[in-house]
Amino acid sequence: MNRDFFRPALLVLLAVIFTGVLAWLLPAWSNDFFNIRKMKWFTALKAPVVETDSLLQSAEPIEHTQKELRPFIKEIASMEMLPGATPLFDRTTFSKHRKQVRIAYYSDSIIEGDLLTAPLRYSMQNVYGGSGVGMMPITSIVSGFRQTIRHDFSKNWETISFMSHGKNDVSLGITGYTFIPRPYYLAQQSIEVNPADTLFVADSLASSKIKEAKTETARFYVDYNPWVEYKAVDIAGGAESFDQIRLFYSHASDSSYIRVSYDSGSYQTICLREGTELQELDLSPTSPVKAIKIEFAANDPIRVYGVSFDSNKGIFVDNYPIRGYSGMYFQRIHSNVLSEFQKYLDYRLVVLQYGGNISNPKVTDYSNYKTAMIRTIRHLQESLDNVPILIVSVQDRSIKDSAGYKTSPDIPLLVKAQSEVAAETGCAFWNLYEAMGGYNSMPGYVNQNPPWAGKDYTHFTRRGADHLAELLLDFLKGEE
Repeated sequence: MNRDFFRPALLVLLAVIFTGVLAWLLPAWSNDFFNIRKMKWFTALKAPVVETDSLLQSAEPIEHTQKELRPFIKEIASMEMLPGATPLFDRTTFSKHRKQVRIAYYSDSIIEGDLLTAPLRYSMQNVYGGSGVGMMPITSIVSGFRQTIRHDFSKNWETISFMSHGKNDVSLGITGYTFIPRPYYLAQQSIEVNPADTLFVADSLASSKIKEAKTETARFYVDYNPWVEYKAVDIAGGAESFDQIRLFYSHASDSSYIRVSYDSGSYQTICLREGTELQELDLSPTSPVKAIKIEFAANDPIRVYGVSFDSNKGIFVDNYPIRGYSGMYFQRIHSNVLSEFQKYLDYRLVVLQYGGNISNPKVTDYSNYKTAMIRTIRHLQESLDNVPILIVSVQDRSIKDSAGYKTSPDIPLLVKAQSEVAAETGCAFWNLYEAMGGYNSMPGYVNQNPPWAGKDYTHFTRRGADHLAELLLDFLKGEE
């Protein structure tokens, strides 16, 4: 380069340095017209870095006692035990015996495949009896992953959930889903379109042969009726056969019907009860069966909510996962539907374990989340006649930085917000984050041999979920 470049550049650099030094030396001064702030160039460069980890570790959640769970614990402790079983709870002060206790366990993908709920169900049924996995949905994206029951279904179902948009007028069922039989199914298909003509295309003949690939949701009509099939599995948390079977539905017409087959036998046709309100249909066989298949009319858009597998006595834990769901806006299950389900299922405890899908390392304020969750819980309390609710905090979740994996900086803040929600609504609270070991505990789960958590540093393996079930039982027994 020549001197004509360097000289002006040098002059500009010197001017910048002089201005900066002058601004740094000038004192702050203000008058009625304008203010001059003292510049702190070098001080800013040396500004201490806030230690985020230590700051967030001080975000202590509200301490909770077991008092909100006492009605639930009292009812379990009053149940008759199986011969030779060791009681989970002290029953010396209770004389009334309850025949059945049912728990609704809501969460996101953390409990998919009956994780956590299966070992919890198994531990309780081993003491207090009960046969069956509880409520089952009609379709499930993880049916192949769940081991406690075999679950198959046809494609031609419309599935509506908390994650469905534009369906707020359709109430969800107690499972968090509503299923509608259809003569078609929806799927993504690729289409090819010619690009629009443009002045920038030089060769119109060549451009007309260029295709753009796009996808769209298309309907594929079928010539068979929608169906669902369940098979018993003799495994911990499952059942070797089906004793009591109940179908829940609504919006049937005077011509609505289903066809039912037990153990691959011949079908029998059963007429449904007309009406828009929730209906319970008892499909219990005369003797236990190992499989049931239910067929619905493709052109009859009734609303189907699920099938319950249980018995007259014992404890039942219903597994209700909704992948990607935050736990907010349970108002999608309308109050009248919740109340009607409660009449049939009689829940004695509702568990809400959420947080993973709203956790964000950049968030430092969860006040909006608190407001929405309080509305959700008030809705559940009013609709379910104040059944005790247990809020389970978000688990530890790690993010990766230059130093390795560590707790996402928002997790302690989210746990604190959840403890405050529980306090303001009169719910019980279990700090799962703390029970795991607190800050930076997730890497220990991932590095277990065999692992207790996956390489995403968020989800648990079956072994890890079994461990969480043990921790939850300890909490319920007051042994934490």
